[in-house]
Amino acid sequence: MDYRELCLLWAARETGIIETVMFDAGTIEEIAEQTGVTERAARITLEAMVEMGFLERLDEEYEATNRALGLFAKTDVRSIGSVPHQMDCLVRWFELPETMRTGSPPETPENWTSNYMGAMATVDESTIRSCVTEAVHEHPDAERVLDVGGGPGVFAKEFARRGFEVTLLDKPDVIDIASRFLEREPIELVSEDVIDALPTGYDLLFCSRVAHALGPNENRTLIENSFDALEPGGAAVLIDRIRGRSEGAAVMGAHMLAQTDNGDTYTANQFEDWFARAGFANVEIRGVPGTNQQAIVGHRPRN
Repeated sequence: MDYRELCLLWAARETGIIETVMFDAGTIEEIAEQTGVTERAARITLEAMVEMGFLERLDEEYEATNRALGLFAKTDVRSIGSVPHQMDCLVRWFELPETMRTGSPPETPENWTSNYMGAMATVDESTIRSCVTEAVHEHPDAERVLDVGGGPGVFAKEFARRGFEVTLLDKPDVIDIASRFLEREPIELVSEDVIDALPTGYDLLFCSRVAHALGPNENRTLIENSFDALEPGGAAVLIDRIRGRSEGAAVMGAHMLAQTDNGDTYTANQFEDWFARAGFANVEIRGVPGTNQQAIVGHRPRN
């Protein structure tokens, strides 16, 4: 999405235009009066939202389209899409100068977790299949899979579809949301922070797009716990963007500076060192076909 479109939607959310037009479709004059913005601002914003497909004009009034559902409906994260999370991230980018001074980003906006889950649920099917295939390639005889930090469960569902016994682990607030639409899936849900001790007895551990949200010490802990979670002969597969190998990875590190307390992107040497120190053998890093991400792979020795 063009940065101007995103900024406009953020401003429309902050001024109440989005909420007003969603629940009380009306004219430019009515929306301006209810929100306290000028009629010029209301007209330009509403017409832009029509052009972007979020609204439609019926005579003199404006109504929300199906595309706009995710801007205000939070019950089912599968209908939220990526835009609300992008707006949440934009707020933190606006606060980046202060974050640079203090070392801590601002408090999370309202509906942060739901919006985050909505964005994570938009991963395209080809990426999901490629990442899961890469993991399965490392241990084709695996039976039990632990998906660490799996969010809305898009990868966990693909593992389950392929016949694996799957456990999805994530923070309690994430699991609370995920449980609402994964209740009919053959996936065990575990509420736990990803850097706490992990459940054990798994053949394959999968962790996608989590490492860049963590600091170096947190990643060391995650990888050490991953080793302990595996049975001898098991494999751990982390999917992320590696600095120096993935285009835009350094800018992703800057994004983590704006969004997290400790996150960053990391080099191949750093991942290799963390895996080796945890006890993993045969550590390899490979590109995931069809994506701009890499798979960092390690095996727990059989003895």
